[in-house]
Amino acid sequence: MMTGHGFWYSVGRAFYKFFDLLQWMYDHISPNKILILGAFMCFIWWMTWQHKLNKKAIQEGKLK
Repeated sequence: MMTGHGFWYSVGRAFYKFFDLLQWMYDHISPNKILILGAFMCFIWWMTWQHKLNKKAIQEGKLK
């Protein structure tokens, strides 16, 4: 008997909502656009990280 509450019901609902979101994204946004956006965000993060490390190296006199 399903009562509509409990841990496993909540887990199932969460998966259902997640896969529904993935289906909406696939219908409205192509996977290539998602990959390009992800790559761009990783590039920005990497450049910010490198800038911070270079700034630290300049302050410590390690960067020539």
